[in-house]
Amino acid sequence: MRRLQWAWASRLVKTESGVLSKPWTQSSSSPASYLSAAAFSAARGGAGGGGGGGAADSLFCTNVSGLKGNSPILIGLMDYFSRHMPHVGFFQPIGADPLAHSAKYNKLPKHIAMLKEAFNLPDEPSRMSGVKAEEAQMLLASGRTEELMDRVFVRYQEYKQGKDMVIVEGTTVDGIGNLVELNGRFAAELDCPVLMIMDLHRDDQVTAAELYNRAMIAKQDLQAEHADVLGVVLNKVPKRDHAIVCAQLSKKLAAAGLPFAGGIPADSTIGTARLNEIAQELEGRLLYGTAEDMDCNVDEVLICAEDVSLFLEKLVMRNARQLRHGEAATRPLVLTTKDRADVLLSLTAAHVTGTGPHVAGIILTDSAERAVSSATDRILMHFSDQLVPVIDTPSGLFETARVIASVNPGILPESYSKITHAQELFSKYVDTNAIASQLALPKQAKMTPKAFIHNIQDICRSQMQHIVLPESADRRVLAAAAEIVKKGLARITLLGKPSEVEACATKFNVDISGCDVLDFLDTSNPLLERYVGELMEARKEKQLGRDGALDLLADLNMFGTMMVRTGDADGMVSGATCTTANTIRPALQVLKTPQKTLVSSIFFMCLPDKVLVYGDCAVNVEPKAEELAQIATVSADTAAAFGISPRVALMSYSTGSSGSGPQVEKVKAATALVKEARPDLLVEGPIQYDAAVDPVIAAQKIKGDSDVAGKATVCIFPDLNTGNNTYKAVQQSTGAIAIGPLMQGLAKPVNDLSRGCTVADIINTVACTAVQAIGLKRQQKLQPDVAAAA
Repeated sequence: MRRLQWAWASRLVKTESGVLSKPWTQSSSSPASYLSAAAFSAARGGAGGGGGGGAADSLFCTNVSGLKGNSPILIGLMDYFSRHMPHVGFFQPIGADPLAHSAKYNKLPKHIAMLKEAFNLPDEPSRMSGVKAEEAQMLLASGRTEELMDRVFVRYQEYKQGKDMVIVEGTTVDGIGNLVELNGRFAAELDCPVLMIMDLHRDDQVTAAELYNRAMIAKQDLQAEHADVLGVVLNKVPKRDHAIVCAQLSKKLAAAGLPFAGGIPADSTIGTARLNEIAQELEGRLLYGTAEDMDCNVDEVLICAEDVSLFLEKLVMRNARQLRHGEAATRPLVLTTKDRADVLLSLTAAHVTGTGPHVAGIILTDSAERAVSSATDRILMHFSDQLVPVIDTPSGLFETARVIASVNPGILPESYSKITHAQELFSKYVDTNAIASQLALPKQAKMTPKAFIHNIQDICRSQMQHIVLPESADRRVLAAAAEIVKKGLARITLLGKPSEVEACATKFNVDISGCDVLDFLDTSNPLLERYVGELMEARKEKQLGRDGALDLLADLNMFGTMMVRTGDADGMVSGATCTTANTIRPALQVLKTPQKTLVSSIFFMCLPDKVLVYGDCAVNVEPKAEELAQIATVSADTAAAFGISPRVALMSYSTGSSGSGPQVEKVKAATALVKEARPDLLVEGPIQYDAAVDPVIAAQKIKGDSDVAGKATVCIFPDLNTGNNTYKAVQQSTGAIAIGPLMQGLAKPVNDLSRGCTVADIINTVACTAVQAIGLKRQQKLQPDVAAAA
């Protein structure tokens, strides 16, 4: 705690080195791709435009079947967008499925490692996920969902900077409740349209009707979390049903207005474990052969515990039987113990000489107890680059067989052939245009509460302001002050006797060492005379004398307000323990603008999926039409200053000309005045609340086109009774966060808190006050330039 003294101071191409490259600058070979890419680029303002033009710059892929088979879809999407945009990224809200035994990507989430390797993504892997799985599980289990959302949102905002497109994969982590609901919340908070992946891995038989019902239920669940659903794609569709299921489902979904992008059939290459996947599960070590040859399918696993000559004969007979049935010879993975040099030498010799039988690889068990003899090792090392992969593992023979049987086939970073095959499947069976065309549609600007608060806090950090909090005896105020300083949102001064404030902070276990403390009752204050003089000047019309000024300055709110007036602070926030009248009255007395602007207020209503501005809900009891028009225009400007595109709706119990009465006529007159004074604003009125914010109801009640109906962002109420009760009703009924009231029309910002405010409310109000202070300073700098230009 600092005591203030009165002296204020493309398609993957495998190179010779085995690295997969993506020539995104090359043109696609598909004419349809030219069209969708051009449309998508145009809607976004061109590649590299960072989302200009209103098109989506992200895509949220979530497996609504609760499975993890997303790899082919993710690979296909990354390949497509990498061809048309130079800066494509991949992000997981929760890092899932860490690779346990990869030498290069140990402990990294599998899909992050795979896509980074396959597409040469330049990003640090640690930046490509929000939180680790164990952290997410802990936060959710302890009821700290909002903290999880906040952390993921911040990490995502940091990661997407400079990206043309980000593919976001919904979480697949087990044991954290309803994944569809959680992923819907993530998609809504990150403002990413959702591509639903329906995985049919566990369906032996499936009908289009069943899939349609699943898709519509999943869509409803996602939309219940305020996510925007873009379309559906299937994965692992049974081959025998593929054509008919996709055709029928496409027709059903089209009738429901839900785009269908196609379905990837179940595929043996993707669904079969490969040798490198098995070796990773076994923590195996490559003794002979090349790593490149480990990227091969394992058709079956055989244990050789018999005479090697009999084993070779068995392999020859099996292959002959396969050929008689018109099938290719199998290449099994052979397990044997490390002491069977005869098996090792015989199988490797059969491969090198070309006589066969050939195997996919050899795994030597019990390596912890035995080693390959030096003579055998010397022979094999001479031919090592010509041999099938020979891998040793410390586990025993039967334990090794058990682990292999439990391997879940997937696509690893080193699974080059699987990655290429997945691209081919996606290109053949998925209509990328159906996805890209939806992304290219103009996207209505939407400000989510997380984005709103994040933007405000970024502004605060960019130009730190000095805010005074008079109510230093309140636990919430102290906790908020400490958090504000910790986050770097503002410089804070608390009013009160330093020893008492410090004792109070100690009692509440709050660290206010980063805050300033000022004793406003210290009569030895050398600057007190300055405040007395300023206050007498401000109240000269009331003939305020020195003694009266000293009495007024003994009030903490008046003292804080005078700090703001004199420039010793940039803004004040109070009202946690004081009444609204006691908080606002000093500001109305000494912070009037030279133009005598009408003082009004707004609330930022942070609803689950958007932020609305409500005004006036705290100051003007029964504004006249002219005053209502002023409230509307000033509230619109406030909304714009905070990043909300203003669409102004003036509320009434009647929409358009459907009703009459003095209140309706007042709103009609106010609307006309706003349109006359500010033709740049989008305004509608009189209008009922439901028609202002609900597009469906707006279509029923409003005749003709309206830029506001159903899309209003600024709601102006006709009187204090309506506004105050509406904001409280919405807040209590929906759980919305109400930030405010924020005062408008003052020369410098002073804002009031509700006496039921939380720590978060205080932090948010302080942040808004700081943004107001920054805006007022910017206006003051611009005014001389405007005057000079005039």
